[in-house]
Amino acid sequence: MSRPPLGGFFDRCAPSWDNGCPAGLTAAISKIFAAARLHPGSRILDVGAGTGILYPYFLKAGAGAYTAVDSSPAMVQRFKAKHPEAAVLEADYEKPIVFPEPFDVIMIFNAFPHFRDEEAVFRRSRSYLSAGGRLFICHSMNREALNAHHRDAGGTVAGDVLISDARMAGLYRKAGFTAVRVENTDHFYSEGTK
Repeated sequence: MSRPPLGGFFDRCAPSWDNGCPAGLTAAISKIFAAARLHPGSRILDVGAGTGILYPYFLKAGAGAYTAVDSSPAMVQRFKAKHPEAAVLEADYEKPIVFPEPFDVIMIFNAFPHFRDEEAVFRRSRSYLSAGGRLFICHSMNREALNAHHRDAGGTVAGDVLISDARMAGLYRKAGFTAVRVENTDHFYSEGTK
């Protein structure tokens, strides 16, 4: 089933985005970062970065180089206003992007259900990683809560669901990732290694 394009949905949400952080967000991010075991000095790509919610967490984890990507001009503008020192690109991650060097970590947080071409996301992510680099697809809510949240929101995002563990693991493997881990607890966590 095809889903409607997002259009300006996130542009319309950007002005109030930081005011609507769900309860438990900080705890979920802390759990995700603990599980991810990020190494100081890692080159980070933050995909679907929105207004920059993860940026301070990556700095605290000792990120080396940090790059953020988001397709919403308004989200990118808000991110840059909050963190003018950060490298933030306005780009569609489902299309090719040229980066000057590969990344050690790619994190897609609270964004994966909004992509229309899931396989392209995995293929592109793998191509942007260094050997041994890791892709993380995570969400602050678990699948059931997130899918209900989007369904209740209606409109453009009503059909943006977090796919099953089996499908998620299959997409990692199909793209050539190993050491695949998928967990749906009080939040959603997945990772794979190039």
